[in-house]
Amino acid sequence: MQRLTMTLAILKPDVYAHPIHHQRILKLIHKEGFVVAKETVTSWNRIQADKFYEEHRGKFFQQRLVEFMSSGEFHALVLAHKTEDAVTKWRNLLGFTKCYKTRQKNPDSIRALYGLSDTRNAGHGSDSLESFVKESKILFPDWDYEQWTIGNGETLS
Repeated sequence: MQRLTMTLAILKPDVYAHPIHHQRILKLIHKEGFVVAKETVTSWNRIQADKFYEEHRGKFFQQRLVEFMSSGEFHALVLAHKTEDAVTKWRNLLGFTKCYKTRQKNPDSIRALYGLSDTRNAGHGSDSLESFVKESKILFPDWDYEQWTIGNGETLS
């Protein structure tokens, strides 16, 4: 039996504002065997976006990322998968952060197909289980992912 793993996915404002791209990405998510455990469509002000991306504070792109992520609604999802590592599986589906690089090396990835720039790159994915736990608590503060796993882990096909 495979172990259930989870990750956080964010479909950024550039994708959420484009319904056809948004729906195509959701179809890709399901096609790759992910199940949506929790989701919300929300928006952030600059303070909330800055808190989420605090690990990037001081980097040249951080302010641009905060401004973009507070520019409109986005779709946040907790994705579950019966695999050894949902974090890696999602990040591989996303592709490299830099769209020009992923278009060359992973042309079928989400960022290659729908990303516009390094900031407006269609999506976000947690980079580790620890990041998933931290990030999911920011977006879903009252949700207990461990309890969800216990209740739903055996029902994923």
